[in-house]
Amino acid sequence: MKHIRIFNGVNECDIYLIGTAHVSKNSVKEVEEVITNLKPDGVAVELDYKRFLSLISEENKKIDIKKVLKEGNFIKFFVYLILANSQKKIGESFGINPGSEMKKSIEIAQKNGIPIYLIDREIDITLSRLLDKMSFREKIKVLWDLLNTEKVDLELNENLLNEMVKNPEKFTKMLKDISPTIYEVLVDERDKYMAKELFELSKGKNSIVAVIGAGHVEGVIRYLKQLENGEDIDIYELTKVKRKNKRFTKILTYGISFTIFLIFLYAIYYAFNNPELLKMITFQWVLFTGGLSALGVLLGRGKLITALIAFLSAPITTLIPLPLAAVGTIAGLVELKYREITDKDIVGLLNAESIKELFNNNLFKILLVATLSNIGASIGVFYCLGKFVGFL
Repeated sequence: MKHIRIFNGVNECDIYLIGTAHVSKNSVKEVEEVITNLKPDGVAVELDYKRFLSLISEENKKIDIKKVLKEGNFIKFFVYLILANSQKKIGESFGINPGSEMKKSIEIAQKNGIPIYLIDREIDITLSRLLDKMSFREKIKVLWDLLNTEKVDLELNENLLNEMVKNPEKFTKMLKDISPTIYEVLVDERDKYMAKELFELSKGKNSIVAVIGAGHVEGVIRYLKQLENGEDIDIYELTKVKRKNKRFTKILTYGISFTIFLIFLYAIYYAFNNPELLKMITFQWVLFTGGLSALGVLLGRGKLITALIAFLSAPITTLIPLPLAAVGTIAGLVELKYREITDKDIVGLLNAESIKELFNNNLFKILLVATLSNIGASIGVFYCLGKFVGFL
């Protein structure tokens, strides 16, 4: 535990920072002892509102695959899944649930009538900023490294966890060397955010206990001192997520869809007085957009009903000003209706050691069906457009 006394412009306040490893039994014990003995004016925890609700809920939270399919946030979903599953696996190896020290903090605070404060940035904002700042090459490299973590010769045991708590700088430096972007967004930015939250919370209080990851302690203390010296931290800047790329992508997607619609419409108009040509244009559009989309479903080992719906929907969805991924979303949602996603599928997706294991995984099949059906329809669209422009 680290202690710092700050003057926040209103009063002096003692802040006790308990640096924890989120899967350590020792951290749970330390949290209980410190809060019980100090009885501070407030207990701050490294959680946001969503993670707080998830932690205190007794129900097993299921991943909303429908939302993932509709939003198309496959990369963000996959990164979150990998991080959550990795922590869960480590926790299981030590017989403790991830976040147990946070849960214990909340329980002890409630038992003693101490207010609880959530001081971490929203997880969705953190992941969005991370993906925005990482280059495509860095994303691929990090995902590959995360998927191959079992190949790293690092023995995780209680001694190593204790070392991480006592000397977190060593491990944060390793993270910084692996990916400066990940360090900046997951560590440094959150250090600033939590320091600002603690600084504001300390006004009017004599003491606060903050339960945060060991890797954040030194950074939070450093930024608390800067705040005490009159420097400011812009919370808005730390929670800002880029919108330009999404807006540009949306405009571009609608533009492409509208152009496709106009070319197809002109082809129909051009062939209106030629029944044979009109029949050929219509037949080719349905055959290639619908057929290749259905083929994508079958290559992803999707259900026949999904392939049929992809065949029927692709010629229509590719003609209206909607994202080209629409047919993939429809196919994914249909496939989801006929495949139950369990915890076994989620864990299996991350732990698969062969292509065969992946293709037997229901979650992987749904994501693959959604992707391949969309790719198939897109290939059909551009093939047909090439043919139409040729004879026009």
